[in-house]
Amino acid sequence: MLPCPLYTFFHVQCPFCGVQRGLLALLHGDIAAWWNYNPVVWVFTPYFLLLLIGELYRPWQQKPFFQFCKQDKVLFSVMGILLLWGVLRNFL
Repeated sequence: MLPCPLYTFFHVQCPFCGVQRGLLALLHGDIAAWWNYNPVVWVFTPYFLLLLIGELYRPWQQKPFFQFCKQDKVLFSVMGILLLWGVLRNFL
């Protein structure tokens, strides 16, 4: 697997550390390990998928749920939570 540059050089876990291992665990059917590697990223995965599908599939761009998810305050809130998670996970 690809090593995390932040962890490699500074021994600090980034907000996305564990995603590759989690996906590998999910492919092997180990749901508990998948969740434990990085639970915050898995909570926001539907949000990121919604944004990706909305950008690729034009009819979704006019839907209210896509417009809500694409608002700056929602995007910055999600990024703020991920940043906070990246800081807190190194102290927990």
